[in-house]
Amino acid sequence: AALFISTTAAIAGNGNNINSVISKQLKVPTELKNTKLNEKVNVQFKIAENGTATVMNVETNSPELKKYIFNQFPKMKFNSVSEKPEAVYFVDINFKVL
Repeated sequence: AALFISTTAAIAGNGNNINSVISKQLKVPTELKNTKLNEKVNVQFKIAENGTATVMNVETNSPELKKYIFNQFPKMKFNSVSEKPEAVYFVDINFKVL
């Protein structure tokens, strides 16, 4: 199972730190590992000053992935991220199980 992440931040900045936080902390959900999966998920979220993420919107055709993102993003720690707090980010995450 592989996870490919491409980030487009809504503000200036390279966004690399956000990419690395997501790729280290987000995995393909266990219940989807045995399925053939190739799904792009667009996540709109905000990072608070304390480093927690609030998911504002998730666009995907997979209800399982949508639920997974809403559950996992608030658990991830973005306090090492140098981008502006309270900014809104858009992230495309490609979930692939071959």
